[in-house]
Amino acid sequence: MASLAFGVAGLGGFAEPVTNNILETGAGDPAAPQLFAACDPDQQRTAKRAEFLRGKGVKVLSDFAELLKEPIDAVWLPVPIALHRPFTEQAVDAGKAVIVEKPAAGTLEEVDAMIAARDRTKRPVAVGFQLLFDPSTWAIKRKLLAGAIGRPRSASVFGCWPRGSVYYQRNSWAGRVRIGDTVVLDSPANNAMAHYLNLALFLLGPTERESATPVQVEAELYRANDIENYDTCTLRYTLADGAKLTVAMTHACSTETSAAVDITGENGSVHYDSRAPYRMRTPDGEEQFPLPPNLGRNVIRQFAAYVRGDPKAEYASLENARAHTLAVTAASRATEVLTIDPSHIEEKPYLSGSIRFIPGIENALRQCADNGQLLSESGAAPWAKAGGSLRL
Repeated sequence: MASLAFGVAGLGGFAEPVTNNILETGAGDPAAPQLFAACDPDQQRTAKRAEFLRGKGVKVLSDFAELLKEPIDAVWLPVPIALHRPFTEQAVDAGKAVIVEKPAAGTLEEVDAMIAARDRTKRPVAVGFQLLFDPSTWAIKRKLLAGAIGRPRSASVFGCWPRGSVYYQRNSWAGRVRIGDTVVLDSPANNAMAHYLNLALFLLGPTERESATPVQVEAELYRANDIENYDTCTLRYTLADGAKLTVAMTHACSTETSAAVDITGENGSVHYDSRAPYRMRTPDGEEQFPLPPNLGRNVIRQFAAYVRGDPKAEYASLENARAHTLAVTAASRATEVLTIDPSHIEEKPYLSGSIRFIPGIENALRQCADNGQLLSESGAAPWAKAGGSLRL
């Protein structure tokens, strides 16, 4: 079987682990996917990385259009959100398969345009929601569809990941609603912890490859940082089958927790923890589903299977990503972002900068996730105010 030749748009940021994973997957195995070329317009900033890749036999270019002229089969796009749609369209029009990083785009209109480009060109397009490339995710989904825990009644997504000034200053779009005319909606739900909202929607979907569709959202969006969008949120979705999904996330915290997804059914439950295997409890007992040894390389293998036309390939589709974009954009349309009064915020040194955090937010959000509450309903956040709701 001929190997899959990859091109990667970017050398810095997340492009570094992406290129490393492709190199390691292909090392010593000519039939495995190989890194053929990479590009980055800032050759000065990425000079050291470019030198490293050239030493591995990788062609390094400065222009994405030039990359698309190379004899590659697929393009990986770890690029800013605002570039996801145009780069995907350019790549499929050039005859390349694409894996674009999450989220697929900032609006439903852009995701729909990407779906249309994929269908027009008949080129494969996947999205880098890594957990949907994990065999354990699909094993759990099949058991849920088979009724292992009965009908799902409620679910939650919880996570407290500290992010300070260095995080928000690292690029031009961190914490932003839009860049120029392009909507990005950068937030915990649409970037750092987007994987877990997307995972919950996928596991609750009505068929093996479909994600769940929210029909209503109640949203509370807050910011402790001096940013345009929110760094803290509680969201409650009503899904098409009537189940409730509560989301409780923040970057304005002093303690990091695991990201967790919990699903409660009529006679059992599923628990996912970002630091541990899946657990499924049924009337017959508890079963664990381990994570793959290297999730990044597993993404490469499953994507390669998809590109080669394997109908059993397990990956995140643009349709799965669209359900996530629908959930995120609906929350932003349901209510405004409220700035938390400075009297409820503290600041301390963090990494090479500082971090603003809300004392006690970890316990407050844990309570919300456990009880299906919004912050204003919890009694644990005196600064919280009722937000808005939107039927979709």
